[in-house]
Amino acid sequence: MKTLGVIAQKGGTGKTTLSVHLAVQAMLDGLRVLLLDIDPQASATAWWKRRRDAQPELIQARGDALARILEQARARAYDLVIVDTAPHSSAESSTCARLSDHVIIPTRPAILDLDAIGATAVIVNEISASCAIVLNACPPPKLFGEPHIVTEAREALKQYGLPVSAAAVSQRAAFSHALIDGRAVAEFDAAGKASREITRLWETIKQDMGL
Repeated sequence: MKTLGVIAQKGGTGKTTLSVHLAVQAMLDGLRVLLLDIDPQASATAWWKRRRDAQPELIQARGDALARILEQARARAYDLVIVDTAPHSSAESSTCARLSDHVIIPTRPAILDLDAIGATAVIVNEISASCAIVLNACPPPKLFGEPHIVTEAREALKQYGLPVSAAAVSQRAAFSHALIDGRAVAEFDAAGKASREITRLWETIKQDMGL
């Protein structure tokens, strides 16, 4: 069993959106997936309750139960557990990073979001966690490459000494439409640009995690 932690000390980074989309993508890839929602806002749980499909499975829990639930998940032979954490909780983020095989840190490419990465970077650097920063809710790519704000964000993130995923995710209406009735973009429009971006991100994470 592998564990993917999704952590960010700042709210509004799209942490839950990435968590649920990666959970569905992994499920469609043939993995037995558990989505673990330890964010008190329980947005992932609300999404899951709107689903017509009971897969991927979801458990809502307190952050202090993380270690116990991961042990139970291992006993139940899940292939992958994705942990959607709470923002503004350094203790839970630290625990999640320590117990995860890999961590992704979503951030928008705006200066205030990039500045806020520092607190999360301290957490993952302290325990030498395997991780990648994921640029999320970006302006869509241009015909000949990434928008300048995304390129500039990549440059600004170098100060933290953490890998930045080559797979950026754009701000697209398909994400909002899919989430309304508990779907992911792969289920809403499998051939669409949003779905292709999530697929690319999932492929990079699979490689990083050895899945």
